Amino acid sequence: MRVTNIMQNNTMLSTLNRHQVALEKTERELATGSRIQLPSSDPVGAANQMLYRTRLTELDQYDRNIAEAKDRLNLMDGQIDRVGEIFQRMRYLTVQAANGTNSGFELKEAVAKEINQHLLALIDIANSKDATGRTLFGGSVIERDPFLPVYSHLQTAGIDQGNAVTGVQYQGDIQVQNREIERNEQMDITLPGNRVFWGTNTSIASNKDSAAYVAQGDQMIALNGVKIQISAGDTINDIIDKINTAPVEVRASKGSQDDIILTSKSPHQIWLEDLEGGTVLQDLGLIDGTNPEPPNNFATTATVSGLSIFEVVIMLRDDLIKGDVKLIGGRDLEALDSALENVLRYRSEVGARVNRLEQHEKRVAWDNTYTKELLAKNESVDVTQAIVDLKWLEAVHSYALRVGAGIIKQTLMDFLR
Repeated sequence: MRVTNIMQNNTMLSTLNRHQVALEKTERELATGSRIQLPSSDPVGAANQMLYRTRLTELDQYDRNIAEAKDRLNLMDGQIDRVGEIFQRMRYLTVQAANGTNSGFELKEAVAKEINQHLLALIDIANSKDATGRTLFGGSVIERDPFLPVYSHLQTAGIDQGNAVTGVQYQGDIQVQNREIERNEQMDITLPGNRVFWGTNTSIASNKDSAAYVAQGDQMIALNGVKIQISAGDTINDIIDKINTAPVEVRASKGSQDDIILTSKSPHQIWLEDLEGGTVLQDLGLIDGTNPEPPNNFATTATVSGLSIFEVVIMLRDDLIKGDVKLIGGRDLEALDSALENVLRYRSEVGARVNRLEQHEKRVAWDNTYTKELLAKNESVDVTQAIVDLKWLEAVHSYALRVGAGIIKQTLMDFLR
């Protein structure tokens, strides 16, 4: 009989403990709103919960990356738009000057002075920075302005112009800055200044007879950042073929002096590099051995043609001062149109990138909402059902306590009390 009582007591206590655990679990779920308190509660659900929360963290970061990229590209678009407005004004003045509608004084003084102010404005735009102080058109360079104006005392056609801008040098680089906008998907948010602010195609003639040239050992060169492998024994013809088959906007050809000539397929400054200690481009007479690092590393014996938009404007200003209507209406107007076309091409590219970012922004927002729904379904408590369960457990537990009170027999200690 005593053994039976002990078993009944143990069973009753075990039942009460189970009820208490179930009550605490249900109360905790209602208090937190989550049915997964421990991984052991639902191993599969806990694993999914971690994946969903990781994904939401990723999506938040992608959203921030997209917002930053859009802000930077929109800022670039605004600056390029200003360049376009300046060029439209300069083109209007050039057409007037070419038609001879202005007097000699207006042509030589007023128009030229306005063009010079536009030149200074273009330099300021090219050196513009974002809110963090990073240059917009300098690649990855942040410690200096990407464009350096060169001043000198200018005297044109016997007219003293004083200290004026006679050249502008690019000091940036062509490094790409990417932002991750989705898993394994990057967006380039850079526009190197030696592309956007270039007016005409560039040509570099080495002027060095390379008919007998043979590459000594395997070497690597790079044009506009595109690497090209040069093998031991390659001749100038082999190198020309490799450049022409590489994915780079440069065409190579052999000149009348058996020299190599590089010509850009679109307006930009050609970026030349000998990599990994090689000397191929130096040996061919394209790179200056004493100044091998780009930009502005062309060999002094090479003939370089092609104008940045600043040089186009300087050329126009000087021709206006000279009063050379033929050059103004011909060469200068053509160069202005070429530069404006290049600027508009890059503005169109910026617009295309912004459109792509806007589509990704919508995609990320939808994915964020969908993932939150999955997370809610995975971990959220069905409040109505949980309340019903809680009330049922409370009733069962109360009933178990009443039953237990009748099962537990009185002991000697009860009589002593």
